Amino acid sequence: MQIRQLTILLIILFFSISCTSSRWVVVDQNATDERIDPVILEERNILQITEEPTVDNPVVTYGIFTVAEQQFVQRIQVERTIQRYRPRWGYLTLGLAGATFAALAANTSTVMPSVSSGAKLPLNVTAASLALLSFSNMQPTGDPIFTGETELMRRSGTEIVSDTLRSRFTDVELDVKAEIFLNDSLIFSLDETGPSAGALSINLAQVADFIEGDISDDTSVSVRLAYNNDSLNHTFNVTDFLSPYVLITSPVAVLRNAPVQNDLNVITEVGEGSSLQLINRDPEGWFRVRFGGSEVFINSNVGVIEWLAEGTEDAPDVFEFRDVPFGEIDVENSVPILKPRNINDRAIILTNGFAEQAEVRPYLDRGHELFMFYMRHALQMAENQIHYIRMDSTRDWKAELEAVSEINGEGSLFVYLSGFGTLARPGTIYLDFAEEKEGDGLFTEFIFPEFERINPSALFLKADLQFGFINGETISSASRSGYNSVLQEFSGRLQRAIPNSFILFSHRPGQRSSVYAAAGFENQRHHIFNYYWAEAIKRRNTRVHELVRHLENNVDFTSRRLHDRPQEIQAFGNFSLNITQ
Repeated sequence: MQIRQLTILLIILFFSISCTSSRWVVVDQNATDERIDPVILEERNILQITEEPTVDNPVVTYGIFTVAEQQFVQRIQVERTIQRYRPRWGYLTLGLAGATFAALAANTSTVMPSVSSGAKLPLNVTAASLALLSFSNMQPTGDPIFTGETELMRRSGTEIVSDTLRSRFTDVELDVKAEIFLNDSLIFSLDETGPSAGALSINLAQVADFIEGDISDDTSVSVRLAYNNDSLNHTFNVTDFLSPYVLITSPVAVLRNAPVQNDLNVITEVGEGSSLQLINRDPEGWFRVRFGGSEVFINSNVGVIEWLAEGTEDAPDVFEFRDVPFGEIDVENSVPILKPRNINDRAIILTNGFAEQAEVRPYLDRGHELFMFYMRHALQMAENQIHYIRMDSTRDWKAELEAVSEINGEGSLFVYLSGFGTLARPGTIYLDFAEEKEGDGLFTEFIFPEFERINPSALFLKADLQFGFINGETISSASRSGYNSVLQEFSGRLQRAIPNSFILFSHRPGQRSSVYAAAGFENQRHHIFNYYWAEAIKRRNTRVHELVRHLENNVDFTSRRLHDRPQEIQAFGNFSLNITQ
């Protein structure tokens, strides 16, 4: 019975025995001892960016930070853990079996019939020893449980830590030299500047005035700061703080709702000096811009791209001209009747200003309307006496000129020549888009002979051509290259064909025919030359010398006043003619 009970007890112990224990484990060989204040080895002030520039606020701000090198004491850090153990079943079985055998041998006759009293003690000690050894040989089960209870033991070394903190002092003095580079080229610098109220601010918008050449979306600038023995360099993309705008350089720019030159898609007109936000560039020669919350188009030759910051006090300006129907400008109404109708008078408008390759000239069509208005009302011509001929690369316009009926010396011929021409020495003017640049030009081969065929008693030619130059010379160089004689030689050939003629040019070669409009001035919606030509006739200056005097007194003066550039008319031929005869 005792053996059975002992066996059952051993079986219960066999399956239930387990234990837990706690121990300290090294978790960090070099733990910082925060109980001891660090030793400060070195302190210095540096600048770091605290605010990046944006388009709304193109200012980069640097704050003052203190860099401190501190030496900390390091110790070995241990943490208490709890571990669960279970017996090693093989060792436990063998040990308990041996202990059981020794106990049975010492205390019963089951194993040995009789045991001396002297042998019982060693056998019992052996049984107890085997049982203890069996239960002491345990193995860990599961992961140890960390209690979070830590202790710092012996010292293991020291650690030097560099810590950067925002300086709590606002009166730190730093002599800073700031330089701004574009593609490794210095464009702007500030010497011996310093932080104020604990910060240094640099407005990147001001560098836009120093950037020359084209700027793309990939263009970047580098800001380099040098102070004490330190330096700081950051690169910013231009689009981070600037936006592209189109600065209108033409006196008048027409805004359209489509990238097509058409009288029906005009939205409004803006003046020189206006800035419109650029959306993108059209490869066909148009800018897509933002105007009043809408996307509109302007011709690329009326402005240049500039980069501006939207958040600056100097907001982009837009000088919008109000829409003025024809007849509201002073020279477009109240025209005196200067002569009775002569059915033999003729008027011709020859223009290449609307050809496909032509640039946009503002108010060109309004100038034509002004000319026809004066022909109809001041000189009393009927509609069938006025011919409006648009020249292009086809030959249809030539048939229109050939269809003008002859006068047979009984009337005058008034010609308005507009658009674009190319000058070549000696004495040749080519009409762009209407001919090849060879020979003596289209005038002497076709136009002059047609004028001679019409056979007027007097010819009045008014020419407002924007000149180019056959050798690719610029306007500024052409004014010094002897092209002034070209107009005189050209006029001489026309006078030889029709002696009783007068030829009037709107400007010298190397100059421009300017528009009577500018920022801050009223827009007269005509070229200066056409405006004062009409004003002279309205004031009854019908003799050629009176007309020329009025133009000389006003055209050049107005061009210099509005656009700061000269515009000197050129007149040739018979100055004694009268347009009313």
